[in-house]
Amino acid sequence: MEDIMKFKTIIAAINMDDDLAPGVLKTAIMLAKRDQAMLWVVDVWPDLNYTMATGIADPLGATAMLPSEANLEADRKARNEREKELKAQVSKELPGGEAIILVGEPAKEITDFAREKTADLIVVGTHQKGAWKALFDGAPSRDIVREAPCAVFLVPKSFAGKIVNSD
Repeated sequence: MEDIMKFKTIIAAINMDDDLAPGVLKTAIMLAKRDQAMLWVVDVWPDLNYTMATGIADPLGATAMLPSEANLEADRKARNEREKELKAQVSKELPGGEAIILVGEPAKEITDFAREKTADLIVVGTHQKGAWKALFDGAPSRDIVREAPCAVFLVPKSFAGKIVNSD
């Protein structure tokens, strides 16, 4: 059994507002502890400049404009608060783990970060949307699998529920 590959760097890609986040985080922590791997927990914050300037957040483009300095400052404060929460949660769950908020499009930011950290594994949740729903709502997990520079562990809702309730 000594020949089993061990992960050295694991990335848990979560959205703190998603119900899958606890299951993804617990799965990644379990794997990191098992392999004594470095764990990075990342959440991706939307880029306010891009969202507002392109009207992506508003499909009709009715609010498409450049953000004001006040909007940018409020966005920075909210992002910093989210990062503090994430770091506190990770340090409580896995001392030595790291947490960071990335800014931009989730799949791109996560896979770029995985490349930068030479990650061996990305752990991410999946809502298992059908093809049509994924087409219109997006499916970051699908894009991560396609672009990942390493292995990807998908955590579906059923597994997330089991792992969270396994204590």
